[in-house]
Amino acid sequence: LLAGPDVALFHRINHWPGWLYRPMWVVQLSGVIGALPLLAAAAALLRRFRLTAALAAATLLKVSLEAVAKTFVQRGRPAQTVPEVILRGNSAAHGLSFPSGHAMVIFAITALVAPYLKGWWKVLPWALAAAVCLSRMYLGAHFPLDVVAGAGLGISIGSVLNLVFGTPGIRSKTPSANRFQ
Repeated sequence: LLAGPDVALFHRINHWPGWLYRPMWVVQLSGVIGALPLLAAAAALLRRFRLTAALAAATLLKVSLEAVAKTFVQRGRPAQTVPEVILRGNSAAHGLSFPSGHAMVIFAITALVAPYLKGWWKVLPWALAAAVCLSRMYLGAHFPLDVVAGAGLGISIGSVLNLVFGTPGIRSKTPSANRFQ
């Protein structure tokens, strides 16, 4: 079932001005699945091996959890389920939309990377994550509840992996994770 406020908010964002297309399309790229292994490689080059391992694990967890959620929820894309959808670029018109995989990726990245940042730099990944969620609705790919669910799953993935592998301020107590420090 689609809740009225979910569809109303989707339409409001989806009908923002057309000139926003290019920046929204660019922003949403940071939520593609390839961003996780790319950042893992960058973390390895910077000798942040706990972060490298966590980003690699997040890639596998994202794919698995997204598949399970899509199997159970079976929610169609906006263009399949409601009228007056502006579908921009190569956004999917068909298939399952809950949860948003882009939101899962960017929020997992944010939860994993933010502890490594100092001061106001910590705000940047959270702002980018919010922008990715807005872009997915603007492009016509997801409803608000899709991106909220994806964000929640992404934060969960990142939080659990931060506990397992540790962060700069948190050292893992498990012997197997200590080798990543």
